[in-house]
Amino acid sequence: MSSNSAISVCHVSKEYTLGLSGRTRSLPSILQERIRHPIRGNGKRKERIRALDDVSFDVIQGEAVGIVGKNGAGKSTLLKILSHITPPTRGHIDIRGMVGSLLEVGTGFHPELTGLENVYLNGAILGMATREITRRLDEILAFAEVDKFIETPLKRYSTGMRVRLAFAVAAHLDPEIFIVDEVLSVGDHAFQAKCLERMKSVAANEGRTVLYVSHQLVTVEHLCPRSLLIADGRLVFDGPTEETIAQYLRLVPRGEATDTPGIFDLASADRSNGAYEPLLQRLEFRPSGGIPAASIRMGERLQIEIEVAGLNDIIDPLVFVSIGSSKEPALFRMNSRVVPLNSTQNRNDREVIVIDIPALPLTPGDYRIEVQIKDRSKTVDFVGPAGLFRVDPADVFGGGYRFDSSGGFFDGYFVVPWEWELRPAPDPIADLPALASKSQG
Repeated sequence: MSSNSAISVCHVSKEYTLGLSGRTRSLPSILQERIRHPIRGNGKRKERIRALDDVSFDVIQGEAVGIVGKNGAGKSTLLKILSHITPPTRGHIDIRGMVGSLLEVGTGFHPELTGLENVYLNGAILGMATREITRRLDEILAFAEVDKFIETPLKRYSTGMRVRLAFAVAAHLDPEIFIVDEVLSVGDHAFQAKCLERMKSVAANEGRTVLYVSHQLVTVEHLCPRSLLIADGRLVFDGPTEETIAQYLRLVPRGEATDTPGIFDLASADRSNGAYEPLLQRLEFRPSGGIPAASIRMGERLQIEIEVAGLNDIIDPLVFVSIGSSKEPALFRMNSRVVPLNSTQNRNDREVIVIDIPALPLTPGDYRIEVQIKDRSKTVDFVGPAGLFRVDPADVFGGGYRFDSSGGFFDGYFVVPWEWELRPAPDPIADLPALASKSQG
């Protein structure tokens, strides 16, 4: 471990045994089982899975480092090892400084204690003295915005309130190393922005170290100059966040543009990095429901066709479609849980899902679409981006103004119909008698 390193991870691996129920068995029951079946289990080895495989990296003091990767890659396992929640199977870690972890909602909190009691409890777990917690208490409560409920038992807090309080404690009790997993996504947008600015400040201005795991790539890029990419338990890339995100996106199955603009081949997307079945076959963008095209005018009707194979083999299929941009991956989502798929009784092996958007509300720019098929909670197939399309400027209101984002002028991502009029402001002096008679009545 170098003199300026806050964290040093050396050849760390973590293995878990599959098939164990986790139930505690008594000694008599174990002995009775051995007497009845003396050779059971000797010929069949338990299957083991390697959540982390020979991971090594250093983090310099005061550095903000992101960790990205798909679900199940090993990110959370790595953070639990760094937080001393679970030990590594092999390898070792060296940490210089006190660690403040926010891995799950309410970690280290007790539901029967009040918010105030939990602040002191969590501070004590972090190694802070009571007088130091008291000194920072006003800042913690102001940041968490739960001061009205601070004497209320935590079990009556909403999920968002618990997250705000947990983050406020960890952020204001001065740990040298701050570890945050994907928990801020449950907070509202304003609080997420405040948390990100706080984490950026503690790294840039206070010299503390931040490890941040998130699937929101925009926030990782905003906070962390450097990021790690974890795939199948291995560290596959370590470098500038922009390059790390580019490497990560290459691991995701992507639709391939065909010779016909507006048509994308999903069947040949590389699914070798995920346990996906090639259900998604083809995607087409059809402006006004006509021939396929790669661009559409603002406010025009858009029809999206997604060809699938084998959807009838899934008992309860759920289809999720997201449309976003490079900066905002999911501007809006459509899913068959909200609007069910209309299907015939006689299902076919190959079917086409047709999405009809009467008037596309997006402003001019480049956009992407992601498609996911689930069998209840399990993702069966995913391609993203499945296709790319462009929205062209148009005079949607008929007043001669073409919405455009060129020249540094930005109209936002959406446009909605509206009307307004200019009225004369009321005269407060002239209206006083009428207001007085209303109040008396």
